[in-house]
Amino acid sequence: MQGTPDYYDMINIGFGPAGIALACALEEAAHRPLETGQCLFLDKHPNCAWHPEFLLDGTDINHHLLRDLVTPRNPQSRHSFAMYLKEHGRLYQFGLLGRPASRNEWSDYVAWVGKAFASHVHYEEEVLEIRPVTEDGEIQLLLVMTSRGQYLTRNLVLSSGSTPNIPSQFEQMDCARVIHTSRYLSSLEGLDRQAAWAFAVVGSGQSAGESIIDLLNRFPNAQVTSIHRSSGFKIAQLGQFPNQAFHPDRVAYFHKLGQAEKAMILEEVKSTNYSGIDVDESQALYSLFYEGLVSNQPRLALKIFTHIESASQTPDKLILHTCDPYTLERSSVEADYVFLGTGYKQDYVPPLLSQLQPWLSLGSDNGVQVEQNYRLTTAPSFRPAIFVNGLSERSHGIGEGQSFSLLAMRAGILTHSLF
Repeated sequence: MQGTPDYYDMINIGFGPAGIALACALEEAAHRPLETGQCLFLDKHPNCAWHPEFLLDGTDINHHLLRDLVTPRNPQSRHSFAMYLKEHGRLYQFGLLGRPASRNEWSDYVAWVGKAFASHVHYEEEVLEIRPVTEDGEIQLLLVMTSRGQYLTRNLVLSSGSTPNIPSQFEQMDCARVIHTSRYLSSLEGLDRQAAWAFAVVGSGQSAGESIIDLLNRFPNAQVTSIHRSSGFKIAQLGQFPNQAFHPDRVAYFHKLGQAEKAMILEEVKSTNYSGIDVDESQALYSLFYEGLVSNQPRLALKIFTHIESASQTPDKLILHTCDPYTLERSSVEADYVFLGTGYKQDYVPPLLSQLQPWLSLGSDNGVQVEQNYRLTTAPSFRPAIFVNGLSERSHGIGEGQSFSLLAMRAGILTHSLF
C-alpha cells in the first residue's frame, strides 16, 4: 500500500483524440498549465492509436482535414494535420491526392501529436475506481485509484470515449464468435483465410459496410449475410446545410432546449453521422451484390426488414432468430461468426462515477446533467469539478458524438473552465 497519494490539479482519464486535443489546448494556453507538471493523463492502452482494431486498407476518414485536433481553435498550432504533413515531407503530395486522408494516415497523425505529450501520460494504467474524499462534511477531493497507484485531484476530466454498443440479444453470447468492430482485426488473426466461412454482419452504418467488404476480400471462399432492420444501406446525409449540425454555434442552441426537443433534433440529424455509408462504399457493396447475381455464385446476401429477436448457439454455429416487423414472418440465419457494426453509445451515467452518484444531478432521462462548459452539475457539498470530454451528445448535440468536428473547440472551453 503506497503512502500519501500524489496530488494533481487535473487528472484526465483517456488519451485518445479528445484527451490529446485537451493536452494541445493546455500547452497553448497563455498560463501554460502543462508546464507546472500538475496535469496527469491516464490511459489503459499501451499507446494512443486511433481505432487500431479497425484500420482497414482502402478506408478513409469522413470529415474535412481542417477539423483536426487543433485547427478550429488555433490554426497556428504546431499540432495541426498540415504540420504533420510538412514534417513528414508529404504536404504537396497530399494536395494532389484528391480524396480525404486514409484512416491509417489519420491514425498516424493522432499518434504523432500524442507523442509530443508522452511525459504527461501514464499508459497501461487503468482507472479502477474514483472515490470521494470528505473533509468537514463536504467532498473536497477525488481519490483516483488505478491499476498502478492512487492520485488526488480537484479537477477530473473524462475523455474515455464511448462504449461499444452490444445489442441485448448478444450480451450473453460467446464473445469469441460475436465480434464488435472495436476488436475486429485481432479477432480475425487465427481464422483460416481459405475456409468457407459463413459470416453475418449486423448493422447499416459505415463500420458494417466496411466489415463486409473487408471480409469478402480477406476470405475469398466466405459468404456474408448482411442483416438490416430497415431497407438496407443508405447514403449518409452529405449536404452542406444538414451538416451545419456540427457547427460550434449549434451547441449553445441545442444545450438550452428541453429533453424532448433535444431528442427530436438528434433523430432529425442522425443520418449525418449514423446509420449511413459513403457513396463510394455504397457503390462497392452493390457491385459485390450484383456480381454475385451475374455469376450465379452470390457471396453477399442481404436480409432487409429483419429484426433479430434472439440468438442461440450450438457447438459450432450461431443461430439468429429473426422476424420481419411488417409481415411478422419468422426465419433464422446461421453463421460461424457474427460481426456487430452497431456503433457506440454514451452511458447515461459513466460507470467510473458510480461511487459519486449520490452527488451527481440527474436529468429527466436519468443521465448526468452537463453544463454548457461540459462540467457536470453536482450537489453544493461537492467541491471538486468533473468535466466530460466527448460524452455529451444528449446535452450538446450530435457534434459531441463520434466526430472530430468539435474536439478542438471543446478542448479550448475545457481549458478555460479548468484553469
